[in-house]
This record gives sequence, C-alpha cells and structure tokens, in this order.
Amino acid sequence: MPRLVPWLLTLTAAAACVDDPAPLDDVGEAPAALTEPTVEGAPTAAVAAAAACPVSGTLPARSLAVTDATALARFSFTRVMDRLRATAAVSAVQTNLGIYQAWFRTFGATAAAGDCNDANIDPERYGLRCPRTPELKLASVNPFLATSAVKFVPVGLFNRFDLAPSTGANCGEYRIVYSVTTTAAAPLSGPGFIIFEATLPNPTPAAGINACLPVARFWQELSTDADATSRAAKLERFYFTGGAVAGFPAVVDARHYGLANGATAAFTNGQVRTNLFIDGAEWALREFKLRKRCSVATDPTTCRLAFDHVQVKANPAEELFAGTHARSSAFLTAFVNQIPALVRTSTATIGLSTSNLFNEFESVSMPGTETVRYRARASAAARAAIQAKLTALGSTLTTNNVLDRATTQTCAGCHQTSVGVPLGGGLTWPGSNGFTHIDGAKTLSPALTGVFLPRRKAVLEAFINARCATAKVATTVIDPELTIGGSPVGAAN
Repeated sequence: MPRLVPWLLTLTAAAACVDDPAPLDDVGEAPAALTEPTVEGAPTAAVAAAAACPVSGTLPARSLAVTDATALARFSFTRVMDRLRATAAVSAVQTNLGIYQAWFRTFGATAAAGDCNDANIDPERYGLRCPRTPELKLASVNPFLATSAVKFVPVGLFNRFDLAPSTGANCGEYRIVYSVTTTAAAPLSGPGFIIFEATLPNPTPAAGINACLPVARFWQELSTDADATSRAAKLERFYFTGGAVAGFPAVVDARHYGLANGATAAFTNGQVRTNLFIDGAEWALREFKLRKRCSVATDPTTCRLAFDHVQVKANPAEELFAGTHARSSAFLTAFVNQIPALVRTSTATIGLSTSNLFNEFESVSMPGTETVRYRARASAAARAAIQAKLTALGSTLTTNNVLDRATTQTCAGCHQTSVGVPLGGGLTWPGSNGFTHIDGAKTLSPALTGVFLPRRKAVLEAFINARCATAKVATTVIDPELTIGGSPVGAAN
C-alpha cells in the first residue's frame, strides 16, 4: 500500500496532566493518540476541562472489556438481529431466522449466490475449505427459540476506541462477542464465536479526531460508576437506543457493519467475524460484511439483507511469500514497506496492513493446517528483500523474526499459531485461551490482560488527557494511515 503524505498537525502533549504516564510509542514517533488537528469547530481543551481532567485509574472490566452479567443480559443475539433488519430497512417478510440461516448456508457449496464456491469468493484462488460441513450445520438450527438446543450467548463487550484513525475518519470499533452454546439435544457441538464489530462514524468529520472526545470520555467514565445497573443502562443506550453520547448514533446499526447498498456497491467500514470449531473439526476464522439488495431500489418491500463473505484482514496468502502466485511480486513490494511497523519493540504495537487483493477468505489456526506460518513458506527472493530492508533500517532482527511477526497479525496467528513464539528483540507473543481471547466462561486471555488491555487503557487516558485545558502545545508530524493507538488503519487486531 503506498504511503500517504503525512499531515502537519498540532500536538497537545499529555505531560502536564497525566498522573501515571505510559509509553505509547516504542519507536520514537509522537504517539498518534496525542494528536489533534486545528480545525474550525473542533472541541476545545476547555470542553474537556468541564469534566474530570486529567483522568487515570481506568478499570478495564468497566471501560475496555465488559463481561459482567448485568450488562450482558441486555445484549441478546435476537436484539442485534432485530436492529440490523430495522436499520437496513428491508422487507418485513425477511425474518431474523431467514437472514441467519442464509448466512450460515454460505459455508456450503451449492449454486446459490454467496455460497463459499461463488466465483466472487476467493477470486485470486488462494484456496479455502469449501464446503465446511460442520459449520453448515448451524444453518439448520433456530437459535432464536427459547427452547433451542443451540444458542448464541453474549460473553463480552469490547471498547476499541484505539482503532479510531488519527484523522478522525471514524471514532473506533465497538464489539459484541457471542459464544455458541449447545445442549445434548443439539445436532452439533461447539465451541464457536460470532463477533459483531461495528465502526462508529464521526458525526462531524471536519472536526477531526477531536470530535471523538465525547466517546472516549463515555467509556472512561464508566470506570467511575460503581453501580452495575447504571453502567448496563448506559451501555444499552450506547449500543442500541442512542443518546448515550450526544450527537452520536447507536452502535448497532446495519450501516456500521460494512453495509453495501446494492448488488455491486462497495462495502463500508465495520464487519462481523466468526471463530468456529464446530464438532471439533478445525478452528477457522472468517469475515463478513452486510449487503442490501433491492429488486426495486425505491421499494423497501423488495429489499433483502445478507451477510457476504469478504477477505480476512491482514491475512496474506502463503503463496505470495512463496513466490508461486501471479501477484507475488506486487505483494513483496508492498510487504517490504510494512516492515517498519513489524520491527517495533513492543508486542502491543507491532502492526501489518495488507490490501484485500492479497488477503485470504479464511484464516485457519489448527496445528498442522495453518496457512500463515510464513517463515516456512518464504522464498529466497522474499527473504533477500526482507533482509535488505532490515539492513536499511539498521535492525538486528532476522528475516524469520519479521516473518513470524507477520504471522502474529493474522487472525490465526493472534489467536493461537503465534502463542509462545519468540519474535526477536526480547519479545514473545503472549498466550491466548486456546484459539480465543475470550472463552465461553467469559475468561480473558493472558494476551488481553497482560498486554493489549494495558495498552488500550494508556491510549484512552492519553487521548483524553492530551485535551485537558492544562496541556502543553507542540507540533509534530504524524502518519494519517495510523490509528490513535499506533496500528495501521484497517488492521484486524
């Protein structure tokens, strides 16, 4: 991906108002979380000062990864599907069950449009398992019945404000994780997970990232609310009914999950991902976006909503590293430009962003079947290009280190394949819960609790504190391709 020309922005340094400062960037650049463009109409530091400022002591269990039962009781799978149908404005004859079953039928291989053997899926022929017979069983159940032997139960709400682009193009992602639960009467067994990952639009994009400050404050202030019922009500408004943050829409909206309005229209931001191990066959992750198709564009009664397979982010095909695909040369040029983000000195800030042209439609994390162990597949030419870039950067990391770090950024790598792998520079990829970062019992992984949540906490607090009335002002140059957390815009993790 070509680099954009960096913008010159005004930096409000947090040094004057952070009680417990955390190092947000490990390679010397000014952290994007501390930047704010000078735009007419943008929120001022005085606005931030009206609330508590500076902030500290953010509690991850209240403000970053919510797993308490009081809140989750308001997040039924049915409620999400109801909202998707309503906000997509599709025909009332299309039920939750109809949309759901059509979605999981796409794991099969028939003549139906959208199935995994559709010509529009994997057009580069990188390869994916099709059909996936165990996952296809999910299309035969009705999880919306109170008596269903297969249900999707909410296990976590995740604040990904750190994924907001530093330009303020949007205000981050807000996720709901559902776990597959089964009884003895079920025609299948788990485990499995569905993750709804909504991108929250910035209602005043001309104001840049400053316009997202109320969202940051909403989440951080949950830490100061000791009443579980009060916090649950606030989260319910934030996700479902609106009004939690003035001027911002409710999170759960079809338009926030990549909705494309038309058979050939481009997808927008946001997605839904699955991480399934149905019948213990094979852990595999896939990604979907919503599409609305209308036979008569002006008549909502002719409109239908569907979940379409899309490429899994930051999951380049192994053939591209091996040099055996027609796009290998173009990919290698793009990948070399990503090496500066891969050689960072903290596991929390390693990054990789790849064009969907190079990404697979599936990320498999089962031992022996992973397709993301790039060090085992890289050609001599790929290794030479990587080494040349490392030498130019003055890095002491090896080509294997870089290839292993690329694996960490894939879904399969992050969830299991990279666990315990030494990455050079004294780093080792942290542990998952065994293919997940939250399990059906709502247990968070060591990677989350020990590495990623502390990083997200630091980013959230620094973003708010940089906008305190007492903050000092300096100038710096930032890269608009980065999020406020320092990761590439659009990265998977």
